[in-house]
Amino acid sequence: MLSSKRFGLMIAIPVLVLALFGTPEALESNATPLQQLYMMKQLFPKTQIVGIMWNQSTVNTADLMPKIQRAAAAVGVKVVIADVEELKDIAQKFRDLTDNYHIQILWILQNDNMVGSSLGRDYLIKNATVNGIAVFAPNTDWVSAGACATLLNEGSDVKLIVNQKTLNALGIKVPEKYIPNTQFLATN
Repeated sequence: MLSSKRFGLMIAIPVLVLALFGTPEALESNATPLQQLYMMKQLFPKTQIVGIMWNQSTVNTADLMPKIQRAAAAVGVKVVIADVEELKDIAQKFRDLTDNYHIQILWILQNDNMVGSSLGRDYLIKNATVNGIAVFAPNTDWVSAGACATLLNEGSDVKLIVNQKTLNALGIKVPEKYIPNTQFLATN
C-alpha cells in the first residue's frame, strides 16, 4: 500500500470492481473529483475514508490522480484506490476494501470494459448497502439500479441524482440547500 498523509491518499492494489455498461439513455457523471467528493461529504458528513474502484489500465491516472489527491485534501477524506483485475475476484476485493480499509463510501468513477457487468454492479450495490456503505455512481443507470447518487454538470449548475429508496435504507437525507438541484429516483 502506498500512502500519502499530505494528500490524504492511500492506494491499495489490486481490488476488483464491475459495473453496467451505460445505455445510451444513461447520463454519465461529468462532475470534477472535487465536486463529487464535496457532495459525498455533504451527504455523509462523517465520512473519513472513500474507496475508489477502477481498472487502472483504462484510466488516465497521470491526469486523474493529482485531481483526486487535491480534492481529498480539500474535503478532508482519505481515498483508497483499488485496481480492478479480474471478474472472479470481485467478492474478495470488495471485502478487502470494507474489512481492511473500512470505507464508508464506494466511489465508482467510470464504466469501462472491465467495469462492465450488471452482475458486478448489482453485487456491489447490494453488498455495500447491506453494509451501510453508500455507492457514489458513474451514471444514472447505477442510481436507477440502487446506487446512492451521481452528480451531473448541467451548464453552470450541478445536479444531484439520488435513489430515494437507497437514501432511506442508509438513513440519509439530502440537505435542504441541495433539494432544488436534486432529482429523486426510486426505481430499484
